[in-house]
Amino acid sequence: MGKTIPHIILFVLPLYLLTISFPLNSQQSNTFFLMHDVPQSNLLNPAIQIECKWYVGLPALASFYSNYSNTAFTWNDLAGSEEWHFENVYGQMHRTDLVLAEAAVHPVSLGYRHRRNYFTLHISDHFAVYTTIPRELAGLALFGNSRYTGETANLGGIRPNALYFREYSAGYSRVINAFTTLGIRGKLLFGKANLYPGRSRVDLTTDESTFDLHLEGDYRLNSSYPLTIEQDANGDITGITDDRPTYRTFLLNRQNRGFAVDMGIIYRHDSRITLSASLLDIGFMKWNSDVNNIRVNGSFDYTGVQPGTDFTSGAYLTELRDSLFDAFEVTVSQDSYFSWLPAQLFFGGTYHVKDNIYLGLTNRNLLFRNKIHASFTFSAGIDIAGRLNTVLSWSYLNNSLKNIGAGLAYHGKGIQFHIVSDNLMGFLQPFDTRSINIRAGANLMLGCPGSKRERNTLSRYPGRLPEGNCGWAETPEFKRKYRKKAARRH
Repeated sequence: MGKTIPHIILFVLPLYLLTISFPLNSQQSNTFFLMHDVPQSNLLNPAIQIECKWYVGLPALASFYSNYSNTAFTWNDLAGSEEWHFENVYGQMHRTDLVLAEAAVHPVSLGYRHRRNYFTLHISDHFAVYTTIPRELAGLALFGNSRYTGETANLGGIRPNALYFREYSAGYSRVINAFTTLGIRGKLLFGKANLYPGRSRVDLTTDESTFDLHLEGDYRLNSSYPLTIEQDANGDITGITDDRPTYRTFLLNRQNRGFAVDMGIIYRHDSRITLSASLLDIGFMKWNSDVNNIRVNGSFDYTGVQPGTDFTSGAYLTELRDSLFDAFEVTVSQDSYFSWLPAQLFFGGTYHVKDNIYLGLTNRNLLFRNKIHASFTFSAGIDIAGRLNTVLSWSYLNNSLKNIGAGLAYHGKGIQFHIVSDNLMGFLQPFDTRSINIRAGANLMLGCPGSKRERNTLSRYPGRLPEGNCGWAETPEFKRKYRKKAARRH
């Protein structure tokens, strides 16, 4: 099995690089979450309704989103000078850190409002790479095993998750009463490529008196991509070939299907305070095409290690490798498997200082590998003449406070443009930031009211942010109707 470990690395690396070679979908858009007058904000909360009767995303311009984030360090933290700063980075790491790159494009995006009901349709492509890094593994590589004598270090925390899929979604939102609007969206998913780790554990124990090592593990990795894994008669992996598919067969692949659902709510507490929340990407995918499952399991004991052994030295790695070859077994199968989407939970609220000025607070929670990665954003927005919505934000993202963001949405006659980012400094100083993201797009806006009177005539639900998303509730007709219902209840 002398070639087993190197070829497992060669198996993981090409698929990882393949995924990030696309234009780098959880959607970290904290600033955008409260910009309810932009049609694509409905992607973050399916309860949001737009006042115009129709909106149509311009082809290739409807919406584009891209994000990179690292919860532990920046590039300059790691290599800000001629030397690497591994020890400083280790001091900044948490029990488990997350590095991700993601993007989404929406070639088809449209919405239609009929009275209190709002319908949306989207077709989109999503790309994402998530990788968790355990602090214990970094410490082991930097300082050797001396820090773990008498303890067990968990080395199974590196779990790369890469995926590319196409999404067809349909959403529905309805105004329930003067205070509450609910929304839901169903999403049909078709996977194109995936790398997904299964249930795994790798434990390394150092005896506190003899410093002997005991390594025990069961690591599983699944993929869905045209690869040929070659094995000899003993089951050893001797080579991996990339069977590059044609663009047509790759993009039209419908064998990997999945389903997900989004849910959202908007609650108007009073004329100044509006609260909103959403739960996104609750779903899974089943991978059936070009599947490979690699499993490495076994255990071995190694003696003769002294305190402070350098796990990165060539001599030690050679000796360790020779011991591993006969102790661990590698099996390869082609069984279908399931993968779960990283779920997101948003909470937000706005307080209107004036009809056209608001303060907002957003909390986003990404659930990945049984851990919640939370972020918070404080924002202030102003609506200028009903044409220009500008937002300035400050965020706690990726365990960093150095995030100043902004959003701009222009509403012209029949057209709307928007561009939003949670961290502008990421574009000015990309090597000194833990996150950088951008969202932009353009839409045709049809059947939009031109005045407040026209808004009330057109619909009981204008959906404008200054009215707290329930401006229709101020109409005399609705007030009479709602009072009658309330009287019947009592």
